[in-house]
Amino acid sequence: MGKLKMKERWAQTCTGIKRICDDPRTGENLFWIGFILFQGIGVWSTTMFPQSGVISKLFKLIFIACMGMKILLYERFSMKEIQAIVFCGICAVGTLYKARYIEPFMWLILIVASKNIPFKKIIQVYLLVTGAICILAFAASMLDVIVNLQFDASKRGIRNSFGIVYPTDFGAHVFFWIISWFYLLGERIKGYHCAVGLLAGVLVYRFCNARVDAGCIIMAAILFWMGNSIAGKKMGSRRVQRIWKRIWERLGVCVMPVLAILSIALTAIYNEGNSMWSKLDGTLMARLKYGKMAFTDYGLKLFGQHIEMVGNGGSLELKGEYFFLDCSYVNILMTWGIVLLIVVLLLFGYACCKNRKDLYFQYAIALIAVNCVIAHHMMDIAYNPFILAVLAANMMRNNSKGIEKTYEKA
Repeated sequence: MGKLKMKERWAQTCTGIKRICDDPRTGENLFWIGFILFQGIGVWSTTMFPQSGVISKLFKLIFIACMGMKILLYERFSMKEIQAIVFCGICAVGTLYKARYIEPFMWLILIVASKNIPFKKIIQVYLLVTGAICILAFAASMLDVIVNLQFDASKRGIRNSFGIVYPTDFGAHVFFWIISWFYLLGERIKGYHCAVGLLAGVLVYRFCNARVDAGCIIMAAILFWMGNSIAGKKMGSRRVQRIWKRIWERLGVCVMPVLAILSIALTAIYNEGNSMWSKLDGTLMARLKYGKMAFTDYGLKLFGQHIEMVGNGGSLELKGEYFFLDCSYVNILMTWGIVLLIVVLLLFGYACCKNRKDLYFQYAIALIAVNCVIAHHMMDIAYNPFILAVLAANMMRNNSKGIEKTYEKA
């Protein structure tokens, strides 16, 4: 009798497990567990909170396990998708072997696992996780729980980090958070939302002196408000509205590769002895100088190379001679290699084409492309979640009411 009951319980347990495994929501739940852990440790690593290598490695292992199960058990891919994934996988392995960077491989897992996940939810989770950790770091730095690194920029005043490793990194968090928030609002953007964006830009400039991020935040507030006013028929004639939409449906896919080519070309032909070049490099805060040094000392490689960089983040004392590639395009080109830079640009281009009718997505990518000329956060999950739109389910909008209608499954 006892053995019979045990068999019945075991059968019920197996049935329950099978029911859970057969439920499509289980695959999505696995994605959220992995994504929250991976993004969480990414954002946490940019703060002045104590860092644990063991916990970080454990979370990454859980991330790989969750995403692996989601991909293998809950997704189906077309032959073209499989070919693209295999090609990207070979490139990621090549960079891992040649340059010892595992980030491309982790990104590949995350992008593939995001297939059919609503992109709206990805942005919502990103806003929640990043916002919570950054607010916690800000409050902790104000209460002296962790250090608020303050850098003396002489005539530019004191630059505050507010619990983040560097003032520009704090500014970058604010920038990516603002454009993600604006993207999510879409047609619901009002004047007071843009006023919040303008205020954020002014505060970032005043207390962090992160000029590029402050400028990009202000630019985002103006662009999203203007775009919403024109597309929403609140500004301009119908002809202006049609022209605006046609321009942005085509412009979004072009901005990033054009700026990448321009940034790399300027770096390659930079001449430190020329006064005109020196003035331009001063405006770009020595981005051209250090990029040219990397070109000269390391050269270009197909699958990248490991480059030791010394930045100002995390401490008031420089841990050696400063050398850092801030421009995302030059950084990826030199560290991940020529092939992966092309792959990254193609992925963003594909995401723009896939979302070409969503003007708010085009605004976000254009702003990110501009910011990446100066900042190195293009392929950093702690900051930029927009590349996940490659396989995630599109957010379809109602142009007249500004609400999401449905999700287009990839």
